[in-house]
Amino acid sequence: MTCPTITADSPQTLLASPTAGPSSADETSGDWRLVLEHGPQAPSSARSAARRVMRAWGVHEETVDDVLMVVSEFVTNAVHYAEPPIAVNLGHCDDQAVLVSVTDGGPRPVEDQYGADRPADEHGRGTHIVDALAVDAGAAAGDGLVSHWAVVSP
Repeated sequence: MTCPTITADSPQTLLASPTAGPSSADETSGDWRLVLEHGPQAPSSARSAARRVMRAWGVHEETVDDVLMVVSEFVTNAVHYAEPPIAVNLGHCDDQAVLVSVTDGGPRPVEDQYGADRPADEHGRGTHIVDALAVDAGAAAGDGLVSHWAVVSP
């Protein structure tokens, strides 16, 4: 799979799959999707499932670790700051890179107080982490959905 370009209508496309439940994996084509329960276990569930799939794809272990960090950052932010649903998509690109996207239901009308009552050095580093690990990253929004995406390369 060639890593696609993310566009403004990508969130709807990423969530348009009728597949719901634990996961939809095609380990031969390198395209994988997981719809998560919106809650505190979502980051852990996403990491475990994504690790299993990337190992099946033969992704280099350092890349797996970097992708899992990006998945964790994106899913954690979706749990704390966004509405359901949460869907994780991975694509194994031709050049051994991995495209990560996490799509959610957009910002909550009233932001939770997770970061507000914590010192600044305890939150707010996710963007810097993703930027350090990814060769490209961004966000796209449409129809009330938001996708945060990154391409992680060996």
